[in-house]
Amino acid sequence: MKSMRNWSLCAFLFFVCLSFFLTGCGGGRDPEDRAYIITMGVDQTEEGLQFFFAPAKTTENGGEVFSITANTLTGVVAQADSRSSREVYLGQLKTVVFGRALLEDAEKFAAVLEELERGMMVSEKVMVLGTSQTAADCVEAIAQADSSTGLFLWEFYKNTATEVGATRGMDLDMLLTEFSEQKGSAILPRMESKEGALSLSGGIALAEGAYAFALSDLQEQAHLLLLGEGKGAVLEGEWDTQTLPFEVRKNKVRYTFSQKSDGRVLCDVHLDVSGMLTASAGLPLMEEQTRESLENFFADIIKRNLENTITIVQQATTGDVFGIYARLCRQSPQLAEQTKDWRDLDIQVSCDVTLQDTGRIR
Repeated sequence: MKSMRNWSLCAFLFFVCLSFFLTGCGGGRDPEDRAYIITMGVDQTEEGLQFFFAPAKTTENGGEVFSITANTLTGVVAQADSRSSREVYLGQLKTVVFGRALLEDAEKFAAVLEELERGMMVSEKVMVLGTSQTAADCVEAIAQADSSTGLFLWEFYKNTATEVGATRGMDLDMLLTEFSEQKGSAILPRMESKEGALSLSGGIALAEGAYAFALSDLQEQAHLLLLGEGKGAVLEGEWDTQTLPFEVRKNKVRYTFSQKSDGRVLCDVHLDVSGMLTASAGLPLMEEQTRESLENFFADIIKRNLENTITIVQQATTGDVFGIYARLCRQSPQLAEQTKDWRDLDIQVSCDVTLQDTGRIR
């Protein structure tokens, strides 16, 4: 009997201790004591780095955007925690917006990226975006547009971006990987705020670790096609005074490198694009001759757009923003040794278009 009582006492003590661990009584914070940051913006100012935090709305009065200026993200979080009883918690961070002034300062931008990379709470899958404006404008517009202060952005890139072909979703891990492979060059998805309305399209080109220029929607469309990620892009062309829309449903790309007779390196970019016309303007699309003419028509539009975009970017920067030179180094390292950067490449584009479907009239 005595041993039975001892066993019962031990069991009772065990479950009491277990309940303490399960209920977080060992020093953990209750949810209402935390500010769960969903969106963060970073600007460079004369006073230092200015961080804008948009927390999730967990209480009736919660969710207001607030900002703090310091020299580091760690310092900002420490300041925030000393000013409020609610802990600034970055474990739920979904989106980071970098302002133009920060992106133009390669050293400061690199320091912010390093803190994000090393931060124990920040996920490597956090979405990153750039703007040619201030991050403050974008974060304020985000807070006004969505009561959950930014989750809709995360949902857009998770579920919608690949369907509309307007911009590319990029997370922190992707950015760091491209920076490493492309020697400090990459293209950030672009966000802009105009009169409080948000625009998610185009791109921000980074070269040598800093802001180079902004890509228009058409140039970003070319970038997506070069990546083989052009699904959802819509091309329009004037055909016999009628505007015809062509929607890309599938896009593949192949890069071939060779040496020309004059010693220069040739990069042949070949795209296979399939899609559908969403309006026919009364054309007899089932006729083989008409179909072939339309396929050649849109193939020429794609080819000209890509060649124009590549030429503009080659003239603007030596930075390998499209990753073409990185491909050369992987596929043909011997040819890469004969060049300094992607400006030394002669790039030609060819394209085959297939009309999958001409749409349906219901």
